[in-house]
Amino acid sequence: MSEIDLYVVNSTGSELKICGELLVYNRLLSPLGDIDTSTGRLRSGGRVSSKIVAAKGFTGSTVGPYVLYSLVKKGLAPRALIVEQIDVNSVTSAVISSVPLFRVGELSPLEKLYSEGVRYVCIEDSRLRPRGILVAIEGIDGAGKTTIAKYLFEILKKCGFRAIYTYEPYYNSIRAIFESRTMKLTPEAEALLMVADRYSHFNWVVREELKAGSVVILDRYKYSTVAYQGAVGLSVDWLREVQKYLPEPDIGIYLDIDPEEGLKRKAGNSARVLTYFEDLERLRKARKIYLDMVARGEMTLVDASLKPSEILEKIVDLIEEKLKLDLRECAL
Repeated sequence: MSEIDLYVVNSTGSELKICGELLVYNRLLSPLGDIDTSTGRLRSGGRVSSKIVAAKGFTGSTVGPYVLYSLVKKGLAPRALIVEQIDVNSVTSAVISSVPLFRVGELSPLEKLYSEGVRYVCIEDSRLRPRGILVAIEGIDGAGKTTIAKYLFEILKKCGFRAIYTYEPYYNSIRAIFESRTMKLTPEAEALLMVADRYSHFNWVVREELKAGSVVILDRYKYSTVAYQGAVGLSVDWLREVQKYLPEPDIGIYLDIDPEEGLKRKAGNSARVLTYFEDLERLRKARKIYLDMVARGEMTLVDASLKPSEILEKIVDLIEEKLKLDLRECAL
């Protein structure tokens, strides 16, 4: 994992931690000439609002402090500024607007991160670190998880983010046990097979991508085991306990669909795999558990009966709202 040393110039607190989308502007920034104060966007493209903005420095314009202060009053200001060159205008701008300001020895390491698609970072203890994002897409069979997850992956790549799509169960050996039906599995055995697959997948695949600063789009996560194995009588509390070492996603999205409609969709898909769980009564119970998790605030519900384009639009809105990522203009 790359770490970049920063020097605190102006801080809003002694224990400072700032996370957000990175925007690198490899020139001197003219607040009045480069920023549209009515929208908080660079005139050359991309918004500065809610981002960690890195630039060579500020131009000599004395109106810079007032421009940044105006952005603060409108809720359009950056979360932090990082500059290679310090001058009185950059310091005054940061102080007047109470925007944290840092100096970096060279802008080039930040440019390299940005060019590699690392767009979400955290500043803590005077260091900037890549910070991956985990997006979990959940739903019963036929909800369209895989289609939507892959579309979202393509959107993120189009927007310049380093991203991967992955799925669970991940290992072919585990999937084969369910598909071949050569073992008569108890609910406990089902759950433990899924959880073993998940811990290994997270440790060797997901965690490494998060460390590298990727946005990981995960097609099923720990909520699936709570729903599907809870649907056959296992304690939901126990299913949570055996997965307690797995982190929460940054955002969990539940695609909701009527089980009958989901099975109709699956039946019409000649490429469908892992049919082991395609039982109507089980899906009804799993859906109820999913809806309980939504009610607890663990996931956000999106209506999966909508058109894929409408579903994607809602998901992009959710990600923009919760994570403050700039996706809409390049995505849809």
